[in-house]
Amino acid sequence: MTCLRFLGGAAIQGAHGAPGGRAGQARRVALLALLATARTRAVTREKLIAYLWPEADAERGRRLLSESLYVLRKALGAGALVSEGDSIRLDPEFVSCDVPEFEAAVERGDLESAISVYAGAFLDGFFVKDAPEFERWVESERRRLADCYAKALEQLAEGAEAAQDQPGAVGWWQRLLAHDPYNSRYALRLMQVLAAAGDPANAIQQAEEHASLLERELGVGAPEDILAYAEQLRRERLPAHGEVGLARVQGVPATALPEVRGAAPVSVGTHRKVRRRLWVTFLAVVAAVAVVTIWPYGPRPAEHNAPPGIAVLPFTVHGEGLDMWREGMVVLLSTDMNGVGGLRTIDSRTLLARWREQVPETGEADRATALEVAQAAGARYALLGSAVAIGQEVRLSADIYDTEGGAQMGTVQVEGSHDSVLGLVDRLAVQSLGVVLGQEASELPQLDLAGVTTASIPALTAWVEAEALFRRGDYEAAVAAYERAVAADSTFALAFYGLGNAYGFSGGEGSDRSDRYVEALEQAMRFVDRLPAREVALVRAVHAWQQWALQEAEELLQRLLRNYPDYAEGWFILGEVYWHDGPNFPVSLEDAQRCFTRAVELNPEFAPYRVHLIDMAFVDNPDSAEAARLIEEYKRLSSASALHTRRVEFGFDLAFGDQEQRERALASLDTVDLEILSYLPNGPPLNHPRFWPQWEAVWLALEGRAIWRTASTRKLFQGAAMGRGYLRKGLAYLDRPQASSLDRTCLPVNAHISGFPVPPDRLEEAAAVLSQIDSTSHPALVYLAAFLAAAQGRWSDHARAVELSWDLWRREVDAGRSGSFTKALALAVEAYGLWREGDPEAALGKLEEVRRYQATNSVRWVLGQVLMELERWEEAVPYLRAWPYDTDSHVHYHLAAAYEGMGEYGKAAKEYAFFVEAWEDADPELQPWVEDARRALARLAPHR
Repeated sequence: MTCLRFLGGAAIQGAHGAPGGRAGQARRVALLALLATARTRAVTREKLIAYLWPEADAERGRRLLSESLYVLRKALGAGALVSEGDSIRLDPEFVSCDVPEFEAAVERGDLESAISVYAGAFLDGFFVKDAPEFERWVESERRRLADCYAKALEQLAEGAEAAQDQPGAVGWWQRLLAHDPYNSRYALRLMQVLAAAGDPANAIQQAEEHASLLERELGVGAPEDILAYAEQLRRERLPAHGEVGLARVQGVPATALPEVRGAAPVSVGTHRKVRRRLWVTFLAVVAAVAVVTIWPYGPRPAEHNAPPGIAVLPFTVHGEGLDMWREGMVVLLSTDMNGVGGLRTIDSRTLLARWREQVPETGEADRATALEVAQAAGARYALLGSAVAIGQEVRLSADIYDTEGGAQMGTVQVEGSHDSVLGLVDRLAVQSLGVVLGQEASELPQLDLAGVTTASIPALTAWVEAEALFRRGDYEAAVAAYERAVAADSTFALAFYGLGNAYGFSGGEGSDRSDRYVEALEQAMRFVDRLPAREVALVRAVHAWQQWALQEAEELLQRLLRNYPDYAEGWFILGEVYWHDGPNFPVSLEDAQRCFTRAVELNPEFAPYRVHLIDMAFVDNPDSAEAARLIEEYKRLSSASALHTRRVEFGFDLAFGDQEQRERALASLDTVDLEILSYLPNGPPLNHPRFWPQWEAVWLALEGRAIWRTASTRKLFQGAAMGRGYLRKGLAYLDRPQASSLDRTCLPVNAHISGFPVPPDRLEEAAAVLSQIDSTSHPALVYLAAFLAAAQGRWSDHARAVELSWDLWRREVDAGRSGSFTKALALAVEAYGLWREGDPEAALGKLEEVRRYQATNSVRWVLGQVLMELERWEEAVPYLRAWPYDTDSHVHYHLAAAYEGMGEYGKAAKEYAFFVEAWEDADPELQPWVEDARRALARLAPHR
């Protein structure tokens, strides 16, 4: 039986998995949704056509519907769709659907079963282009089903209350509020059952969070009954039975506690079992939807789900030896308070960057300016403090403000010896949180700054100094300070994390800094449970990325940024992941650019966040003015003599300089600093076809200076053949003595299967080598043998190479490695064979599990071609995009065809124009491609 899942997404699940091919196209899924929600009733053809093909005439509409019914019957089984005169219905003996299951459970009063079926909004995230009547119908059904779900939850909640099942009532009201977070009646009922269950602290917090949500999202205040009830609970001062909401429990990182968008907090004590049960259910539903979803791939937006923020502003200091605590207290208090009481602290680097924009380096800010900085950084509350030396002691004071109205909420103060700074910060943090949360300090969890930093005062002092140096871009000095910190405390996880960052930003090519970077991050991972919540997630994400666990890395970063939208470092790392491994997800270059831009917005004074934005001015549509502007900004923030400044300026001269500048730069390639030369292939990249002479000269210079010699032939071949259509020149590079036998075999085959007219003698030579492969052969030879055999119809040779590909995967797994890369390649060669045998849908099915996060070059190429043949243009696009560090300009020709198939004529024309410019001087045998692209441009001219 086929199962349709339309609650929480759009999915088809057959006995052997999701049916591939044309049955998964959007309008056909929409057709099934229309029929399934009618339950056993038939729907007229006229109605179906009006919903799905509104612009088609009667004859064409009936033909499109008939074709879709044919495809669906083939995929689901002949008996799945029943024709009754001029109407169609689904046969429930062949097809089940969650929507009628949900409605039937409600009708018979089995509400818990109904709730378990409802996995989310009807057809959530599903869209059919140019079908307005269908979209209106979806919205109507979505509201109807959501209301039915809410009524079922409310009946369960009220039933639990009547049965004196207080934990159960808390759970149902919590789920109801998560479903409709703006409903103040639900919020009040949840507060009442929390208080009845002996948890007034969480009830009060619920009121505050609901009020904050309404103000932040809708611009309205909380209803008077909620505010009055919260005030009543505060006056009664009932004892708290558990920690507050997102409180950091000692020894447990905040990221270990679960999160639900819009959900009310449940205390750990009385309701631990309830929360665990709800989370198991919630995560199971999410996992199920994620597994069977068939909607297009792409990065999920990092929607903000952040709790209220508090900004710790630079302290005013008075007295000898306190200067370092001006900004140091921002770092310490932000670290100590983060995640307590449902609050998040604004990242100290983001906050201090905002501060330096508004306040002179040595100046003080008035209260209005300070609150303006806090509000601009996304904070609801602000802490303005001072540190005053009193003999051998220090007094720390803080005034806490509401940034929205500017009202002072309270003042706190602690005093003690200079050597007890950790304890003083803990006490000041707890008292400050008590003011914000309206609670006594005794009701809040005990804080332990030493637990997440260090108990060593010398180590702490060195770390605070290192953080200040790092923020100012003095990476070498920061490295030295971080090294002092970890020397004083070898378990100081935050210092190891900072040290890894400093190594990464300061190290050059050819240095040992990359090894030190990895070693420092491994040490941070070793003590990761001691890190604060933000850094726990970030370090784990970076570690996952290094292990090529791309899905884990992205999910960790997305969740991190939902909870901490002001975390510039998180945005930068997500951008790094997309920039370096974007094609494997696949995401677009714009996704990476948005992340880097956001990091710069949050921390505009940190030069390294701008590095790849400079690179982007060299790719796709090179822009000399934008590149020059970005380089000048970088120089202002860094220095004219910094290594990376010299790198990008040299790259600018090569790419955009006038004739004299280019000639001078080209003439110096044999003598220029190797730290500059070795960086040029990737940043700023010269991959654009417009820069081909410079690209070629750089790679020949690297080869002459014994840098990356094994890569130079391959890069030169790709840049000439794939990038400019100079196939003959590319093959000539393979005839040089320095070309490896592997490249001489593989590169012509790669060009051949990409459609290039490789001379027969070259293919015969390659085939002779590939016919000798066995289990000891280089993996590249095994995969290319499978591709070439399929391309030439030698199916027994193809089958043998496929089996060897799977042997490579098994050996990887037996060696204790994930084998994800080799598995993706084995599936790619197997799918290629199915496609060449004339079964594109079977080929697509082979690659379903590696379409995201493991879309290697071979996977992307096969997927792109197969999806194009199936005319699934929109799905093909992500796999056809070129990437900044590639020179495969020929893929723009295929990408243009996909856009044209989608009706995106402006995008198609842009890609055709790029290809024509790149291949304008291509070899004569490749000119037919160029002429075809020119004809396409003429054809698309009226639509541009």
